[in-house]
Amino acid sequence: MRLAVAAVVAGLFAAACGSDVASPSVLSSAGAWARTTPPGATNGVVYLQITSPTDDAIVGASVPASVAGSAELHETMGAEGGAAMPNMPNMDSGDGEMTMTPVDSVLLPAGEPVAFEPGGKHIMLVDLANPLTAGDHLALTLTLANGTTLPIDVVVADNAP
Repeated sequence: MRLAVAAVVAGLFAAACGSDVASPSVLSSAGAWARTTPPGATNGVVYLQITSPTDDAIVGASVPASVAGSAELHETMGAEGGAAMPNMPNMDSGDGEMTMTPVDSVLLPAGEPVAFEPGGKHIMLVDLANPLTAGDHLALTLTLANGTTLPIDVVVADNAP
């Protein structure tokens, strides 16, 4: 709440001074979606875009136990070039040496959208309770370094809605 109030005050001050620079005044997310999973899948993935009004970092993610055992920040690492991965047309397998690596945090530069997308940063849902089915929704909460939490409604889809 303090973050949102400070951002609004800063935005009003900039407006009063005649600034025409557009910058977000609140922490926000957009386009949150999770890829559908086949029966028996134990992991899932969430993609979204997040923008912070101040320099910060995402330091954690969580979902209810009814969705998965845990949610982890990950980044896909690998060489470019090669064939697309099945059911992930935007993800390139490079030379076959692609890995998904857990990360402790994801930096959020002030005012710059940070994308979690296929082939890059993503949120891994570990030990799914049930398959993720198109049209379903799940609750995701991101935790920032400054202590702010951001609840996000995630829609499940075959590809970005």
